[in-house]
Amino acid sequence: MPSLDSAPITPVDPARYSAINGEVGWKSPSGNIHCKLGSTEFSSGCQATDAPVPDGADCDKPPFSADEMSKGFFLDPGRVTPMCFNQGAFGVENAQPLAYNTSITFDGYTCYSRVEAMICDAGGGHGFVLSIQQATWN
Repeated sequence: MPSLDSAPITPVDPARYSAINGEVGWKSPSGNIHCKLGSTEFSSGCQATDAPVPDGADCDKPPFSADEMSKGFFLDPGRVTPMCFNQGAFGVENAQPLAYNTSITFDGYTCYSRVEAMICDAGGGHGFVLSIQQATWN
């Protein structure tokens, strides 16, 4: 997925971000976005405390309003699913920030931490861009 930002990307060692169940997890430097990558269905993706509702996400989950939920995406191989979350699906205890202009690759996925957004690639030309300003996917 192309980025608006042309700064070079430095890959990080995913072992620095290891979490329970053999997964990796991190947060954006701003703390708005939390992400996790795992090897089971619905274990990978990102959610933002503050972001627009992604096209196609079901955010009608009483008693929660869309404003009260975090917005984000599930990643599966070659597939992205837009979602609203009423809990911390991708929160990791003691999550470390993934510095801007770095990337993390784990279990076939790559996510890029950019100043303007967290960008994740699910493979097969599919991925998402998530930030306070945008929540787009293909």
